[in-house]
Amino acid sequence: MLGLLGLLASGCGGGGGDGSAPLMEGSTQSRSLSSAYNGTTYPLDVYVPPGSESARATLPVVYLLDGPSRFRTLVDIAEFTKTRVIIVGIGKEDLRGRDYVPPNACTPFGGGHAAFLDFIRLELSPFIEANVGGHPQRRILLGHSHGGSFVLYAMFAQAPGAHHFSAYLASDASIGCMEGTVNGWESDYAAAHSSLPVRLHVSYGGNLVNGTFVLRLQARQYSGLALAAQLYGGGHIGMIPAAFADALAFALP
Repeated sequence: MLGLLGLLASGCGGGGGDGSAPLMEGSTQSRSLSSAYNGTTYPLDVYVPPGSESARATLPVVYLLDGPSRFRTLVDIAEFTKTRVIIVGIGKEDLRGRDYVPPNACTPFGGGHAAFLDFIRLELSPFIEANVGGHPQRRILLGHSHGGSFVLYAMFAQAPGAHHFSAYLASDASIGCMEGTVNGWESDYAAAHSSLPVRLHVSYGGNLVNGTFVLRLQARQYSGLALAAQLYGGGHIGMIPAAFADALAFALP
C-alpha cells in the first residue's frame, strides 16, 4: 500500500528517473451516451486492462462516479495492482448535485438520483456490456462524497436478488447532508427485507457520521451482507487513493 500511495502522490503514475510517467499497459477510450431518463448526454472514460480482448465478457466493471476527477486515480490503482477490471468513469460532474442526491442541506437542485440510477441500470450497463465487455454479475459501483451517498441509495433501492451491482463502494458519503433521508432508505429496506446479499465497503474521513451509519447496519444483522468499514486519514480528498485501493480489493475477493 505504501508503494501505491507513493506512486499516486508522485503524479498519477510515478515515472522513471526523468520524472516521466510510465507507459500504461491497458488502454483508454472516450465514448458518450445520451439518457432518455433525464435528457443528459454523459461523456464516458473507459479503461480496459491489457490482453483482455478474448476475456472481456467475463471481467468485472467498475462504474465510477465523478469520472473526470477520479478516473485516472482508479486507473493507476488498477495498473499498479495488476487488477483485471474494466473502469467506466461517468462524466457531467457539474450535475452531481442533481444526479447523485435527493434534496439535501448542502447543495441545491437535488432529486435526480432515481433517474440517474435508471440511466446506469437500463442504459449505461447494457451499452458497456454490448460494446466494451463486462460480466452482468460482476458490476461494481464506486462513488465519493455525494457519489458515496448515491451508492447507498442504489443499494437500498433494490430488493434482494434484484441488486444491479454485486459490490457497492461508498467513499466518505455525504450522509450528514441528508441523514434523515439516508436513514429512511435503510429503514424502509429493513422493513421489507432481512437479507442484503451484496459486498459493501464504507470508507470515511471527513464525514464521520458514516461511522454511525455503519453501526446501524451492523445492528441489523442483514444476512448475506459482507461489510467492511474503515476510517482514513488525509481528510475528505486526501483519503481517496487509499480508500479507493482498499475498496477495489474488497470488491474483488
